[in-house]
Amino acid sequence: MAQIDTWAPRVGVGRACAAFGVAHRTYNHRCQQAAGMLPPRPSKAKPPSEHLAVPWKIGDVERDHIKNMLCTDRFGDMAPAQIYATLLDEGTYLCSERTMYRILAEHDLVRERRRGHRRSGHPKPLVHADAPNQAWTWDISRLRGPVIRSWLYLYVVLDIFSRKIVGWSIDGAESDKVAKALIKTACKREGIDPNQLVLHSDRGAQMTSNTIAELLEDLGVTRSLSRPRTSNDNPYSEANFKTAKYRPDYPIRFESIEAARAWMREFVAWYNHTHYHSGIAYLHPADVHAGTTSPIIAARQAVLDAAYNANPERFRHRPPVAKTPPVEAWINKPTVQTQN
Repeated sequence: MAQIDTWAPRVGVGRACAAFGVAHRTYNHRCQQAAGMLPPRPSKAKPPSEHLAVPWKIGDVERDHIKNMLCTDRFGDMAPAQIYATLLDEGTYLCSERTMYRILAEHDLVRERRRGHRRSGHPKPLVHADAPNQAWTWDISRLRGPVIRSWLYLYVVLDIFSRKIVGWSIDGAESDKVAKALIKTACKREGIDPNQLVLHSDRGAQMTSNTIAELLEDLGVTRSLSRPRTSNDNPYSEANFKTAKYRPDYPIRFESIEAARAWMREFVAWYNHTHYHSGIAYLHPADVHAGTTSPIIAARQAVLDAAYNANPERFRHRPPVAKTPPVEAWINKPTVQTQN
């Protein structure tokens, strides 16, 4: 058998401590403890509660008595703080208020005891369109008026498939009557037939008013509402307002309602006929709304084909293809669950 060489080079204490991630002072301290130079380090582990006499701990019998007292008909609808104060006024001390909560929590009895207002669940709105004039969305946004704390109100109706602004109005107040006139005019201009259109909005006072509800019923338009406090349920209107207010020529304040209407008139013309919208393959909303995008896409494809034929080596993977707009638009599109 080959002889095993037991000799190995010595490693310093500093290098050994660094290798094992131990502080040098900790090593020295442990060596002194092992040599009896220091008393052993007391353990920080707490002994089990069953082996420890706790004089302040309330016994099981008394805890059951407190729980039964808290759950009586007299105190069943009262908070522990009220029960605590009531019993003190009657000369009785059961336990502290915090202990009352602790005992109730042990039996899963801590919950809202007041009747309060029960909110009914609102379903997630599902709005779909695969052609123009199938689904519109509308909202109201404030514009700064000529002086501080003066506001103008912008009403915008938008087609979610084409992104075209089909109606707008600016007024000095939020009013369901202004909204009614705007929606009625837009439906007449676009030739909306009964049961053709879904009109989506948030749950503002004007959107949920009886005036709008009666108008939509007369027009045969289906109303769709966002969930409370859920801005993502009305994304198209929110994005449209942001596009307007981030324009370079958007003023800090409008000097008058006439100035606001003049600015908005120019913005709508630019937005519908000049703006290349990223959500519809950088086409103009008016072209998508009118269904005249095929010649535009074909012309773009011809330009790309010519570029490819001139320099095919620049396109390493495949010939370029002109983008086409989405075939459908959704508010809260359902997720497709894959089946194994």
